[in-house]
Amino acid sequence: MEEKITLGKFIMRKRREKGLTQKELAQRLYVTESAVSKWERGLSYPDISLVTGLCGELGITEHELVTASEDYHQRQVEKQARAYRRFTLGYVWATSALYLLSLLVCLIVNLALDRTLSWFFIVLFAEMTGYALSTLPVILPKWQLPGMLGGLFLSLNLLLAVCCLYTGGDWFLVSLTALLFSFCVVFAPLVLRTLPPPAPFARHKSLLCLTADTLLLFALLAAALSHEGAMAYFLPQACPVALYAVLLPWAFLAAIRYLRIHALFRTAVCLAFAGVHVLLLDGVLRVLLENERFTLPALHWGQWTEPWISGNVIWLCTFLLLGMAALFAAGGIALTVRGQRRAPAEAERQ
Repeated sequence: MEEKITLGKFIMRKRREKGLTQKELAQRLYVTESAVSKWERGLSYPDISLVTGLCGELGITEHELVTASEDYHQRQVEKQARAYRRFTLGYVWATSALYLLSLLVCLIVNLALDRTLSWFFIVLFAEMTGYALSTLPVILPKWQLPGMLGGLFLSLNLLLAVCCLYTGGDWFLVSLTALLFSFCVVFAPLVLRTLPPPAPFARHKSLLCLTADTLLLFALLAAALSHEGAMAYFLPQACPVALYAVLLPWAFLAAIRYLRIHALFRTAVCLAFAGVHVLLLDGVLRVLLENERFTLPALHWGQWTEPWISGNVIWLCTFLLLGMAALFAAGGIALTVRGQRRAPAEAERQ
């Protein structure tokens, strides 16, 4: 009975705050005036089908009606949410108006000075790039990253295409491929985290990223060599050098993602491979680019001038990497042995 009286007083207070009579509230809810009177006197509860309408008319939440008290925290949250929506809407309108105003000024100036539209398109697509970075994420809150990246990639390519036409160049294909490669390297992991791939590939996102990076690297090499008229070097030199370069990240991926061993052993494998990769790099490049016989870098610890300094530095880096690999491997062995010793003791306790 006490709960009904408390609820009734709460309904009466909120009704009066809204400036409604019992008759007006009853008409809005399509109930009798006596039904409203019974609620407020604590003789009955409102029917459950009327809860949403009653809350709307009294300007309260369903939680406030059930508890018959003000939910100040929820009201504060809703107030902040409304303020944020007003701010974002104002920001979108303000930035859009500024971009349009500056474009209008540039349009008039370009026509007034040149009697035609020329550099205006460079300004147009440059401002599209800025708009994609500053305003598009606010317009697409649920698709902030994909929307921003898509708009940025499109506007940058349009800007480069216009610049290429304006300067009479023929380098747009190279810039397009370079942008594809750079966007894939930097943003593909973020996009795959936001928009995960289908189930069969969900556990191999790193593999998908590195595969795309590798293919786009070869596409970039082909575009650059084609632009320079040097496609004859693509297969005999550019591809082998690029393959040797990507061996290192591929080895890291295989060791870190797919080797089922302790993390210290995986680190040791990566460091050892990096040491060998650094040691062989100079000799491999000489074979591929200069058709010379493969040799290891010259080493002479007592001489740190040409031609010894390069070889000494390479060997020093190799020794450091291999030494670190040995330390991590020793740490992994120590932890493995300790775990094997603890296992029988824990089994006995159980």
